[in-house]
Amino acid sequence: MRRVTRIAFIIAMVVFFLAVGTVGFLAVTVAGMGDIPDIQPQLTSTFYDHNGEVITTRFEQNRFEVPLEQIPDYLAHAFIAVEDHRFYNHHGIDMQGLMRAMVRNVQQRRFAEGGSTITQQLARNLFLTHDKNLTRKAQEMMLTVQLERRFTKDEILENYLNTIYFGHSAYGVEAAARTYFGKSVQDLTLAEAAILAGIPRGPAYYSPYLNLDAAKNRQAVVLTRMVDEGYITEDQREEALAQELELTDREAARQDRQLGAYFINHLINSELAKIFPDEPNVANMIYQGGLHVYTTLDRQAQQAAENAVAGFIPETTRSNGEDIPIQAALVAMDPQDGSVRALVGGRDQVATGFNRAVSARRSPGSTFKMFTYAAALEEGYTPSTVRVSEPVSYEDPHQDRPFEPREFGGNFSGPLRMREAIARSSNVVAVKTHMEIGPEKTKEMAERLGITSELQAFPSLTLGGTSVTPLEMTTAYAPFANQGIGVQPQFVTKITDSNGRILYRSEPRREQVLDARISFLMTDMMKSVLQTGTGRSLGPIVNRPAAGKTGTSQDSRDVYMVGYTPELVSAVWVGNDDNLPMPGQTGSGLAGPAWANFMREALRDVPARDFARPDGLVSVQVCPDTGMLHNPRCSLDPITEFFIAGTQPTEQCSWPECEHCPQDDSPWHWDGGWFWRNPFRQEPETPEPEVLPPDNGLPEDWDLPEDWDGENEETIEPWEPDFEEGQEDLPPPSDENSEPAAQAI
Repeated sequence: MRRVTRIAFIIAMVVFFLAVGTVGFLAVTVAGMGDIPDIQPQLTSTFYDHNGEVITTRFEQNRFEVPLEQIPDYLAHAFIAVEDHRFYNHHGIDMQGLMRAMVRNVQQRRFAEGGSTITQQLARNLFLTHDKNLTRKAQEMMLTVQLERRFTKDEILENYLNTIYFGHSAYGVEAAARTYFGKSVQDLTLAEAAILAGIPRGPAYYSPYLNLDAAKNRQAVVLTRMVDEGYITEDQREEALAQELELTDREAARQDRQLGAYFINHLINSELAKIFPDEPNVANMIYQGGLHVYTTLDRQAQQAAENAVAGFIPETTRSNGEDIPIQAALVAMDPQDGSVRALVGGRDQVATGFNRAVSARRSPGSTFKMFTYAAALEEGYTPSTVRVSEPVSYEDPHQDRPFEPREFGGNFSGPLRMREAIARSSNVVAVKTHMEIGPEKTKEMAERLGITSELQAFPSLTLGGTSVTPLEMTTAYAPFANQGIGVQPQFVTKITDSNGRILYRSEPRREQVLDARISFLMTDMMKSVLQTGTGRSLGPIVNRPAAGKTGTSQDSRDVYMVGYTPELVSAVWVGNDDNLPMPGQTGSGLAGPAWANFMREALRDVPARDFARPDGLVSVQVCPDTGMLHNPRCSLDPITEFFIAGTQPTEQCSWPECEHCPQDDSPWHWDGGWFWRNPFRQEPETPEPEVLPPDNGLPEDWDLPEDWDGENEETIEPWEPDFEEGQEDLPPPSDENSEPAAQAI
């Protein structure tokens, strides 16, 4: 009975294959049967940094197309030898192979082997499933005949080598070469090629990552078959077997692919939709289209950014007696053209996915004051304009009580020049200036420089009474670093398709948004922040000409540092995702070290240079107390300050405005006193303005508290009426000592 069953099964198999052969014949001869779908395999998209080096890839099937001429002959021969050694002699269906498979299937009473040729495997990989049944086999054979009619043998082999699956998400020989050996397919050795040729028979079993012994045994089979077919010699076989395999470190490769994850995901999820507004499914373009995306990211800067966030910002801080997690964001941009060089949106992109660099709108604290001072300079204010830090009260129609800004600790600082107010981060002087020029001026300046979030012209705006993103703050500070030229953030320079055809090329958008002279004055005053002001501990870390501003919101819910050099502008934000307070934390103490160390490392190989000084500026010696022209009879030594030509002071300091000048008009001189006047002495003339290196305008001997961490500010959350803001209680400048000239760091 068993013999009868076996005979019946054999007969059925013969009938089946005869039927299939008949269908194949009809496919060749009957009109219309030659039409098959176009071969459009899913391809991997590759992302490059601004130097053209690969950052990462994105795919649904990790596949790269390479032409047959770029594939080593011994790799193609390895596949032919082990998969289909009569490939160039049959027309898609190998009858000898079919008979061998049929016998084995009869022996095992199941479809254990299909006897598939390379063409049949290609048909299955492109158009069919991998189910083992008679229907699928018939479809496969019909498509095989059609493929042989439509393509040459070399074209079939090329498509096969570009589509075969190798495990670990690798499709095609190029993806396999990169996955297993970290190199392009054209750089493979014979030993490596034999390893790859052995994998498709069973990727889960023959992967050298999963079973190195099985992979080596399969390699030996492939090399032996190559010797049998005359593709290599016995000596070449032995040499290949003796070669030690150097597999890619999968964990290191995975970590490397995570570099710039926030940057890449923002690019895919947001920027590419802007670049291709008419494309209904941008994700498919990326994950299936094989694009080459050339980005603005700088690998060294990105690594420095990720290291700075991980190494200088603690994971938790104390709040209300318990540890709370804190997050961070960092954005760095080339101020010359808006190219985003680094972006970190949080501690772990995989864990949270939320990109705080571009999506978290939080209070910028005192970093927003710079827009008020820039607007004030446009209105005729100067770096030596003096305002008094004192109790003030303003009616706010949007609040039910007066707006009364305070300095931190409730102590006021008295008269401060604009440079001093910026360095000390005086809230009262900032608000006074803001209200004098009109809140609309601050709002307009911020929007002109790059803030895109909605702003309200409230009295609290200058103290950070709004919500913006780190990307906006970075963009808005770029004109200060770039002689008043505003830029738009750009993430991509060029995109090509898999064939190299250019789909998009960016053009930097640059616009003069601020007078270059005002830009220089703002930069020069913000240099003082890093030299003797709230960020004075950061300047030596950066160790090159730099400018910046710290910021801290009410209850330290948000801390900021925004700063720049001529080559790079960056912003660091630190806070809690639930907007919880971080008592004791400040912009200079928490965000500042991450910013300074990032800038130092990102620019490590870039020669230091100072900011260019535009024409139309003069420098004169002024009284450090009043900001007026220095009177030779003033007991204070003068300081040198920059001015836009025509705005420099014209009157000398005198009593009672300057208490360091004599109280009467008698011709009092050091060379004779008021009792006797040297008749041969000439009265000093008012000095003509001359261009000199500027002083920082800040006294060297400020008696700062020993535990002062460099921060002296606290601002507010958006729109809250009951806030406190101010600077730390720094003693006023000394009346007895002169102020040294500023030295660029």
